[in-house]
Amino acid sequence: MSFFAQLETACANAVERAFAVAFPSALEPVHVARKLVASFESSASPAARSGRRFIVRMSPNDYARLGSDLPYLERQWTAMLARLAERSGKPQRAPEVRAEAADAVANGTVAIVVETLAEPTELALRVRRGLPLGASYALVRSPVIVGRDSACDLVLADPRASRRHAEIVRDGDAWRVRDLGSSNGTILNAALVVESELGLGDVLTIGDSELVVEPGGSAA
Repeated sequence: MSFFAQLETACANAVERAFAVAFPSALEPVHVARKLVASFESSASPAARSGRRFIVRMSPNDYARLGSDLPYLERQWTAMLARLAERSGKPQRAPEVRAEAADAVANGTVAIVVETLAEPTELALRVRRGLPLGASYALVRSPVIVGRDSACDLVLADPRASRRHAEIVRDGDAWRVRDLGSSNGTILNAALVVESELGLGDVLTIGDSELVVEPGGSAA
């Protein structure tokens, strides 16, 4: 390439960079989603079991432009990362996503800050797959009986679950799961167990149902 051709290319690149700075493209939700996925994958660590909060920092202009759509977008981004967490197969608390304005962030760009969530003081079991879908049972007393029988604390409408399938018992400050001689066994994080410690992010498979351990509250 001749000297003049090189000079012309350099000038064109300089103009393009200057144009991008002077007239940045608008920040779109899909750009944020890509950055969130990259941050989720790169920030995984042993502490991920406790859960991570992803703070999406954008310019005040972009924050104002997205405005009323941000609560919806935060829910969609959170659901996206929750699906990634589930597909990873690693026990972990569902992630959270929150957006905020930051003067230091240029228009059309985004910065992702990752925080580790505090350990919850209470836990709960939520039906992630099966019926009643979404039902939650707070672990506040011991034992908690899970099964198909209507007398169980957490009743599953699952023909492959035994009538009294498993129990969750307190063990000091921790919780344990025990199989009650069920027909199809109790599976914890893809491994068949008779008794095992149960912690935040763990997934119990009982029959065709999946129960995930989440931060708790009152029973629903």
